Amino acid sequence: MNKHADPRRVARLISRTQKAMEEELDTRLAPFDITAAQYVVLSTLHSGRATIAAQICKELSYSPGAMTRMLNRLEQKGMIQKAPAIDNRRIVHLELSDEGRRIFPSLLDASGIVIDQYFGNFSAQELQAFESLLLKMSAGK
Repeated sequence: MNKHADPRRVARLISRTQKAMEEELDTRLAPFDITAAQYVVLSTLHSGRATIAAQICKELSYSPGAMTRMLNRLEQKGMIQKAPAIDNRRIVHLELSDEGRRIFPSLLDASGIVIDQYFGNFSAQELQAFESLLLKMSAGK
């Protein structure tokens, strides 16, 4: 084994693992007709981290055009609803619809299964160290 880690190899491993997790989540969410990318948007709305498209774009690093298409699909599926702000009609607030709130616990369970598959064998200390390293990495960008 090399004494020196290769940052490119680490970057490839991160990318490969993220892709594998997304694919597994897509598989687990397929019975609900929801993709992993759509789940992340629903989760963001559910948590209250964002309530307008621009906030979600910033939170998830999505382009406005891609976000508009995603939100339109989620609205067509009956998962979200849009409501213009009372004081500014140009701002559209987003929230889970009744159906979105009804189905979200099942989506959360599917996500939990995938998270457990990838992180279930980590100790609390390993997870804490991993999180610290990822935070350090993202701060250095």
